Amino acid sequence: MSNKAAIYARVSTEEQATQGYSIQAQLEELRNYANYQKLDIVSEYIDEGASGKSISGRPEMKRLLNDVQRGKLDYVLFYKLDRISRDLKDALEISDTLSQHNVTMYIHNEKIDTSTPSGKMHFQIMGSFAEFERNTIVDRVKMGMTQRAKEGNFNGGQCLGYDCIEKSLIVNEEEAAIVREIFDLSDQGLGYKAVVNRVNSKGYLTKRGIQFQVNGVKTILDNPMYIGKIRFNQVEGWSEKGRKGKNADPLLVEGKHQPIINLELWERVQEQRKKRSYKPSKSNSPFILNGIIKCPKCGGGMVAGRSKGGSGKYYRNYVCGQHHNKGKDACSAHSINADKAEQKYSSG
Repeated sequence: MSNKAAIYARVSTEEQATQGYSIQAQLEELRNYANYQKLDIVSEYIDEGASGKSISGRPEMKRLLNDVQRGKLDYVLFYKLDRISRDLKDALEISDTLSQHNVTMYIHNEKIDTSTPSGKMHFQIMGSFAEFERNTIVDRVKMGMTQRAKEGNFNGGQCLGYDCIEKSLIVNEEEAAIVREIFDLSDQGLGYKAVVNRVNSKGYLTKRGIQFQVNGVKTILDNPMYIGKIRFNQVEGWSEKGRKGKNADPLLVEGKHQPIINLELWERVQEQRKKRSYKPSKSNSPFILNGIIKCPKCGGGMVAGRSKGGSGKYYRNYVCGQHHNKGKDACSAHSINADKAEQKYSSG
């Protein structure tokens, strides 16, 4: 009888720091068990820094399942049930895949062996508890973060203009000067791309140390943190990898941190942005060359755009993606008429 076994180990960054689920500890326990059972370990799969919520973010789990489907394994060993998945649906799918290919699953901590009917039942029951535990933790974390926000405290993350020191927001004067300039430029009537051009031409960088892009400028101008507010729960499904969209009624309270801009400037900028927010009705014509044709100057992909002619009519065009996102400092190329480009492309 073949005894080809694999070990799967997983740990998230937070778990490794707080709960002692080190990769090495899992591997040692499972290697000892395999040796005791006289199993031949042919492969080890390690997902480090990976959440147990979804299979999609775990490349080694995907590789393991692929090897199972190719008939390479007879046994798969896990240290603990929640190392497989904290989502019951995913855990059952993994179990079914192994079962369909006659691969036995052994879970060391819970002593579950799916080669027996009682083992399979035990697995399903414990899987339900693992999912329940995760959902409970998520609810507790969200409750704690909501309460912190209500008290005017920052819940973490990076924000240009501030440094987070011992859970408190402290103004970073060098970065705050950039934030003020972005608001001042917008107050003067400059559009997003013009603001991007100006700050990039001066060599300013984002918190991540890269050039500014249009979306980054929009995010700064959207952020009430700069007037001393704390906003929380802005997106729905915040604990999921794929967020579900903006929350129409986020929490917004006075923060404990020092504002960078005054309320009068904030209100003027928001009013300016409203005036510029009119969007022309979209044409029914698709941009069939979106991302296909390349910018003649920088070689980057060209993306869909629209421009307003002297008569007030809007025209379809393709613009350099680098120019569109980062402004003329990234690429000075102009747009090309979409109809002409598509006609030339279709005629060969």
